[in-house]
Amino acid sequence: MTQTEDMHVEFDAVSVPAPPHLADADIEAAVRVLRSGQLTGAKHPEVIAFEEELASWSGVGHTVTVSSGTAALHCILLAMGIGPGDEVIVPAHTFIASATPVLMAGATPVIVDVDAETYCIDPDAAAAAAGSRTKAVVAVHINGHPAPIDRLPKDIPVISDACQAHGATLNGEPVGALGTAAALSFFEGKLLTAAGEGGAVFTSNPDMADRIRLLRDHGLRRIGDGPDSHHVILGYNYRLTGVQAAVARSQLGRLRTLIANRQARAEQLTMLLADLPGIATPTVKAGAGHVYWRYVMRITGDLDRTDVLKALAAEGVSAAPRYPIPLTVQPALIDAARICPCPVTDMLSSRLLMLTPPASAAAVESLAAAIHRAVRALSA
Repeated sequence: MTQTEDMHVEFDAVSVPAPPHLADADIEAAVRVLRSGQLTGAKHPEVIAFEEELASWSGVGHTVTVSSGTAALHCILLAMGIGPGDEVIVPAHTFIASATPVLMAGATPVIVDVDAETYCIDPDAAAAAAGSRTKAVVAVHINGHPAPIDRLPKDIPVISDACQAHGATLNGEPVGALGTAAALSFFEGKLLTAAGEGGAVFTSNPDMADRIRLLRDHGLRRIGDGPDSHHVILGYNYRLTGVQAAVARSQLGRLRTLIANRQARAEQLTMLLADLPGIATPTVKAGAGHVYWRYVMRITGDLDRTDVLKALAAEGVSAAPRYPIPLTVQPALIDAARICPCPVTDMLSSRLLMLTPPASAAAVESLAAAIHRAVRALSA
């Protein structure tokens, strides 16, 4: 199997599908909006209600919904005035959409290494890469583990990329409330989805929130109370629809329960795999509230990830490599970014694999037993 190939094996005995877990209430919410005939608009009642509920849920002053997590990051960068000639530090081990909004804003991504245990941005690497052109650091809360925002350089604004971390906390604070602003994604596979796509910006800065409302809606500002408007800045079509907001609102009410169950099952799996040679289970740093959007294990010793994936597949375990192609070698970034040495990221690219913990304790026991059989067979 090459680095660019993902091995996915479907099975029923010891796993469950990844999110979204759409309930009848979610579907009924979408149908209700469809039947209403009012489907979209930044002032749609469902959009406004969802933004208010999200702000309360995340402990911030303002939430502005947008069309994706990528759009959220793009809007934050523009609202901060970041553009050509500026640099933004981004970790190498993440999805490319943590870096491409920097290019979209006309700035230069600076790709730095990550921590070998949490896979989040390495504060020392970020500090070493900072310079006079550095305008922000994108702190990605990878897999649901909060990034060490409290250890990043104090003189550089932090953008909290919480697209993988719905409900995660750092020292008791929601990651959506950390930094200058935070971005969240409601893509189909996330813990909360807005009917397949969507995103949001969290900030306690009212001026930034107002700026992002302009950016997401073609720079439109109404003239008085009439129907006419000016387009006062270059804006974008980054609106969330009423259908998307209604589905996400329906899910938001049960998100804390979903997260608590996911944490319990992940912690159970970690305990059951603790004595398995060749596998390093997820590390959770002190003060970190990990939500386990992805359960990521690291292959250690002489084991080869391809062999491990094949052995897991033979046991009916669905697993896949985790970011086998880091940002350091992505064609879209090689000539457009400043890429720093990233030895930890290079190592992780061939040693990480991910899976989804089942929803029940009994199924976790079955999954752990299957992983034990697969890995021990390779070590025999």
